[in-house]
Amino acid sequence: MTRLDSLRLAGLAAGAFLLCLGILVGGCDSAGSKRASLYERLTRTSWTIERLQGNINYTGHLDTLYQGEVRVTFEGSDEGRTYKIASSSGDSTEPIAQGRIGLPGDDVLQMVSGFGRPVEWTYGFEASRAIFSLRFGSQPFLRALLSGGSQNEDLEMTLAPADE
Repeated sequence: MTRLDSLRLAGLAAGAFLLCLGILVGGCDSAGSKRASLYERLTRTSWTIERLQGNINYTGHLDTLYQGEVRVTFEGSDEGRTYKIASSSGDSTEPIAQGRIGLPGDDVLQMVSGFGRPVEWTYGFEASRAIFSLRFGSQPFLRALLSGGSQNEDLEMTLAPADE
C-alpha cells in the first residue's frame, strides 16, 4: 500500500467518523426537541381527569370524593416544569398535589416531587386527549388522590381538555 493510499484510507475513515458523530449529535437534539414539544402540548390547556383505570375503575371514586372535577395543569417556565392537581367544585379549587416535572425520555413524564417519591408515566395523545400509562409510583399517586391504592398497580389515566 502506498503512502497516497494510506492517506486516502485515513481520510475516508475520518469522514465516516465525522458523519456518524453528526448523526449522533443531531439525533440527540431532535430527541430533546420532541420531548419539549410533547410537554409543551400539555401546557397549552388545563386538563380534567376523564378516566382513571387500574385494577378497578377509579373514575367513580374520584367523582364521589371530589363532587366535581379533578384538574391537572402543567406549566413550563424559567424556574422549570411543574404540575398541579386540584379538585374543582364551583368557584373553589383545592390542591391535591403539586411539584416539579422531569422529562427523562421522549414520551416519559416524571412527577419528581409532590407524592413523597417520584411517579413516572409514559404519555401520548389521541385526538384531543392525553393518555398516560403508569411506569411506577401507583401507591403514592393513589394515596394522594384517593387515600388508598395498591403498590404495583398498572394505571391508565385519560386527561381531557378542561374547556370541553
